[in-house]
Amino acid sequence: MARYETLAVPSGTASLDLVVRTAVEVLEAGGVLGHPTDTVYGIGGAAREEVDRRVAKLKGRSLEEFPVLRIALDAGALQTFFPDLEWTEQAERLAARFWPGSLTMVLGDGSGGAVAVRAEGQAPIGSTSLNAAGEPPAVTARQAGATLETMPEVDVPVLLIDAGHLPGPPPSTLVSLVTATPEFLRDGAVSRDEIEDCLHRVRP
Repeated sequence: MARYETLAVPSGTASLDLVVRTAVEVLEAGGVLGHPTDTVYGIGGAAREEVDRRVAKLKGRSLEEFPVLRIALDAGALQTFFPDLEWTEQAERLAARFWPGSLTMVLGDGSGGAVAVRAEGQAPIGSTSLNAAGEPPAVTARQAGATLETMPEVDVPVLLIDAGHLPGPPPSTLVSLVTATPEFLRDGAVSRDEIEDCLHRVRP
């Protein structure tokens, strides 16, 4: 099983600084974070391919069949840290309207491929949902810890950031903007009507 440490998210700023510093140390060491998102717990690390493969291994999936999402604080941070992302006018509209929030967009990566991105209150990381294959994502720290205990051991630090009980489903809406016509890949917290209204609204 994966050996991990747990740090609870406190209410005091000084203690929160400790959580942040510890998380940064784990990321810099190529380690893995079990971390809260807007809806469920995620698992991820520094946005590097070797870390992505480590996360995929923990979930019992290959990176090719289960790509890892890129998360940052806002669209500007994503553009800075991942400069090859292809930002279309549609992507810019949706980011301005729904980010930070529960909308995941698939954008071109500049090399003929694509990458899923979302903006919420996180440092730039690669992440995916914290769950075993075929199981629902963890919404409590206890569920997240139990899931980590079923995962294979890795030779890097693993830190679970305990933020208590998260809101849970619905998940983020997933829409691909790789082609001119948006493709809805998963319905979720942001409705299709809201997205289509945003894309088709005439700018003043």
